Amino acid sequence: MAVHTVRLRRALSSASATKNRSIQITRNILHLQVLVHLFRVAISLALLPLDNTILLGAYAARCLPVGLLSDSKTGTRRRQAALRDKSFQPKTVLVTGIDTPYGLAVARGWYYEGHRVVGAEVVGEEGGSGVPCGESMSRALGKYYRLTRKGYVVQVLDVVVKEKVDVWVPCCEGMEGEEGDAAAKGVVEARTECKCVTLDRGMVELIADREAFMRFLVEKGLPVVERHEVLSRDAVHKILHRSPTKVWNMRRDGDREVVLPKRTLSLTYSEVSEIRISRERPWTLQQQTRLGSFFAEMVVVAGHVKASKIYPADEQGGWGQSPMDRGLATAIQALMDRFATQVGPRLTGHMRLKLLVDEEMAASYLRYVIHIDSCVHGASAVKYLLLEEAPGSLVAGYLGVLTPQTNGVAEVNVTGEMSLKADISTPPRKGFSLYRAVKKCNVKRMVPMFKGVDRALSEGSKLLFFWKNQKFSQLDPMPWWWHAHIYQPLRELEMIVKPKRA
Repeated sequence: MAVHTVRLRRALSSASATKNRSIQITRNILHLQVLVHLFRVAISLALLPLDNTILLGAYAARCLPVGLLSDSKTGTRRRQAALRDKSFQPKTVLVTGIDTPYGLAVARGWYYEGHRVVGAEVVGEEGGSGVPCGESMSRALGKYYRLTRKGYVVQVLDVVVKEKVDVWVPCCEGMEGEEGDAAAKGVVEARTECKCVTLDRGMVELIADREAFMRFLVEKGLPVVERHEVLSRDAVHKILHRSPTKVWNMRRDGDREVVLPKRTLSLTYSEVSEIRISRERPWTLQQQTRLGSFFAEMVVVAGHVKASKIYPADEQGGWGQSPMDRGLATAIQALMDRFATQVGPRLTGHMRLKLLVDEEMAASYLRYVIHIDSCVHGASAVKYLLLEEAPGSLVAGYLGVLTPQTNGVAEVNVTGEMSLKADISTPPRKGFSLYRAVKKCNVKRMVPMFKGVDRALSEGSKLLFFWKNQKFSQLDPMPWWWHAHIYQPLRELEMIVKPKRA
């Protein structure tokens, strides 16, 4: 009996020690998070005098009739020229997700083309921080609203009706589901004259189901990447015989990857015969491509590609310099146009296609074979395009949603409309991240600390290298300054006081 009592005491003592260590680790992490928040506030305060000078300099430069910064005034000149044009009819545009860099870029583009912009920030159900975001201070906004995710559809409808919105461009991340942009589009377009640049609910649900989306593309006659689940060796051979020019990757979780076919038919049969395949052990056979994968970002309006950017999925030095690269980009652009046309007039929104590129060689020609691998929709999927595209051409494309349609056909004669020229772009470069570097070293205890430090250094670099900050503009510097020295510091202090909301 005494032995059992001693063991029980030891177990309780061990459990208590483990609990105390867990509590101490939690306290240390919380203290570290507080230090990181204070560090960010200190950076903001330290750079405040410099940034005040930059802010005043930007406003002073706007008053200069001529000078070194005159080229930056083209946006203002475009707006003034548009408003002086008696035939110009300005529209009221709603941009939700104004607190994102690309949302702000879209709002500025509409503003400098002479239109009235209403911006909306979408916050959590608790209402977010009590301080408006920096983007709310942009000169591009005629009105600013804060919307919550709960009751989002009704709130969007209220803003559209109140402000008499003509075009709505959603730029908020993560707005899927019953209270998302697709649901709001159906309600807004049914009850008002406003047109929405986003996919309808049916297309969103179709894209979310990859297998259904691939079948849909095949029905439309579009090339897709082949992927098969094989349950027997015979099924593998049938696929190989049906497509003798294709290369396949055969894989299964926990097993080695096999590339098929081999150099000779006998080697192929020998390789397949050694693989255990059954209904209980299925393998996946996926088409492999020689030239790798590419991304094609695009804005589609009523089945027409209005703006696009094409770039390789991985950084490639010198991409776009050779005639072969330009030929490939042209072929990808042609597939994008075909994709939009085949899906039809219901296709309106922001989309990014992932494409796998192969090549077929013959005695007298080289042909690119491009297959669609997947699709992502929403403004966050095409942020590179929205940040880099010329505002005038982007706005002109968006205005296509106002073209009257009859049975899916535009009433305005668009005969002779030229297809877009392929826009070759280099892939977006990832900046150095201390967090990613430490994470690769698998130092688990240090990762949370470096994640916070990395974010703090990132915020500091955005303040110091202000010309690289996407919120900064010589014509519109206040969003950058307000975010750096009002919104973010107060948000950091709020997270110290209420860490559960961080």
